[in-house]
Amino acid sequence: MYIRLFVILILISACNESDLLELPSQFSISTNVQGQTTAGLKGIDSDNNGIRDDIDQLIKQKFSDTQAIKRAAEQEARALQQFMEVDTKEEALIATEQIARATSCIFKILSDPIHDYEVRQALSTEIEAWTTNIKERLVKYLKSSKLISGAYFMQPIEPVCD
Repeated sequence: MYIRLFVILILISACNESDLLELPSQFSISTNVQGQTTAGLKGIDSDNNGIRDDIDQLIKQKFSDTQAIKRAAEQEARALQQFMEVDTKEEALIATEQIARATSCIFKILSDPIHDYEVRQALSTEIEAWTTNIKERLVKYLKSSKLISGAYFMQPIEPVCD
């Protein structure tokens, strides 16, 4: 998790504002989906698919260009939700492996380093932001991150996509 944040920070710092203004993207538009802000840590998951209903709607609206992209986004959402709900270091390590698999799946599905960059970034950052959209969720997510402090991880083994 820390590695992904470090890489994102490096990539962001390598860009200047004029570069960002030249890249219009369908993924930078706002959405009319409202995030769940009153449903507690787990939120509402009406269809019991492991993804909160608001995040399901976000994926349907912004990350469903193809079934493969939609499945990768859903895998990422499930992994992040699982990570946020852990209580032990062992659970956190297992959940982190699922996040690594989901991230690798996203890179496998959206493999063009230039054309797919914005989609990958939007998918990862928006789903993570929506997962931690209230204080209770963010605090729990940070506690889960603390549980894996000092751990090291290897590249996930294929198959990475569910």
